[in-house]
Amino acid sequence: MSNMQRLKSTLLNKINGKWYQRDKLYTGIIFFDKPDHQLEAYEVKNGKISKPCVSPCQIGLSSPIQIDSSGFCNEDEDEYGCGTISQFYQGNLYQGMSYTFDEGICDREIYIIENGETENQIMWKTQTYEPFMFELRYEDKQSGFNYSNTSKEYVTFGYGKTCKETNQLEDISIKYIWKENTIGKLTIIGNILTSRNYLDCPIPLPKMYELIENYRYFIFDKFVSLRINEDMIDKLFYIWVANNSFKYVEIMHISGLDGLKDLDVFNYKEIFSSLNELRLEKIKVLPQKIEQLKKYSNNFKLVIYK
Repeated sequence: MSNMQRLKSTLLNKINGKWYQRDKLYTGIIFFDKPDHQLEAYEVKNGKISKPCVSPCQIGLSSPIQIDSSGFCNEDEDEYGCGTISQFYQGNLYQGMSYTFDEGICDREIYIIENGETENQIMWKTQTYEPFMFELRYEDKQSGFNYSNTSKEYVTFGYGKTCKETNQLEDISIKYIWKENTIGKLTIIGNILTSRNYLDCPIPLPKMYELIENYRYFIFDKFVSLRINEDMIDKLFYIWVANNSFKYVEIMHISGLDGLKDLDVFNYKEIFSSLNELRLEKIKVLPQKIEQLKKYSNNFKLVIYK
């Protein structure tokens, strides 16, 4: 139960043992105030409380108590985004779930670890009940998710997991630019396009899933950063070349180039009609590949970072 209303009980009415929002049976999360800023949270379906609420921030983690930290939240004090401001409660470092509210509507969920610092957090839109930012890490599964829709220009989503048995990394991240309908940043590592394990995200993001699953039709932005598996890059480039996906690219930063067979592709004006600069990290590219690119770079500037 993720993308739904999260309300204090004071905004609802209880009639004949069921909870209502105005004249409709309530479905969502309900918070009850307890003494000393403490809370109880439950899932409600069709007006009936079904079970205690476990936040996506908290999965696999313990939480002795839950508090309403509105007015004294550590994240409010972290104006520079350093991530090291500790949460205090009753004069001591706090560990557990912390929530903040805007006129009784939950706008933030935070899990605080032993040293009082934020481990996981979600920020919610109070009108549409959708997330506009979250960072979730699950050590027991060696996985994590992140999402940000705080910019008017773009949205980002990422998922990563390391397999305990093989130590193999599975990773995908994407930066989608709304206005241009282009991709500004893309990471594809491991078997992620087949496994689709990013769907395990505890907060559903159907628009992002649809975007990723239509990767064949990506159009890349004027400035794009690509980090692609060496054993996948040749196949993906073949698909994107056929789709004319690189027509707007002026500057490209790329990793995984050793897996690309035909480096002359960057010199084809019908494919990279706007390419002015190709950026590489020296330690991530075989020397012979760099030498090949130097021969092919008639139409663009080749920049090698050390």
